[in-house]
Amino acid sequence: MGKIIILGANGSVGKSTTDHLSKKDLDLELISRNSEELEINASATKSSFKSLDISDFDSVRSYINDIDFEIDGILFAVGSISLKPFSVTSSDDFLNVYKQNFLNPVNFLNLSIDKLSNNSSVVFFSTVAAQSGFKQHTAIASAKSALLGLSISLAAEYSPKIRFNCISPSLIKSKMSSFITDSSQMTNAIAKLHPMGRIGVGNDAGSLASFLLSSESSWITGQNFNVDGGRSNINTR
Repeated sequence: MGKIIILGANGSVGKSTTDHLSKKDLDLELISRNSEELEINASATKSSFKSLDISDFDSVRSYINDIDFEIDGILFAVGSISLKPFSVTSSDDFLNVYKQNFLNPVNFLNLSIDKLSNNSSVVFFSTVAAQSGFKQHTAIASAKSALLGLSISLAAEYSPKIRFNCISPSLIKSKMSSFITDSSQMTNAIAKLHPMGRIGVGNDAGSLASFLLSSESSWITGQNFNVDGGRSNINTR
């Protein structure tokens, strides 16, 4: 029996996805850095878990070498948010953001790809900023754009065995975005930029991710789904 690996399982999207998939009686392996919180989440959903920092490539290699199950799916609900004007974004800043948001998933997938089962599914998270130009997003938009190219290329290379899809959200309330969403003034201002009149929550993306990881989406691959409250393509002003 295979398992679906949820990377970033302690985040709002990871938790939502885990909740949806556990209700489908699918076997899950939850991965995050905070072992105490991870154990609580795993116990609530009867999932196995592993405390792991995926930026530590040696630890990732060791973990994957020890996997004794087929992988039916992987969710990459990991990354960072880096907002800076281009004029003060150094090459090191770009490299750091690129590693967190692109190279870490690439390394994990490269090491685990041969353990993915037939009809398995991989879901990446990009951002609406990779398609719509926003100020101060040069580093993060560049890194997340690379994921879009990676996803569609892998979909071509590994079909029909493995499906690859991408989700591109706008701002979602989470630990990662707390430096923005902890300010009600900033949150309200950003909410007004979305035709749906609010920012996202974990379940907005998690419900879609769970669908894409399940067999219900068996004829969907190479796609990118904007989950953005209409921000990317609707102008209500």
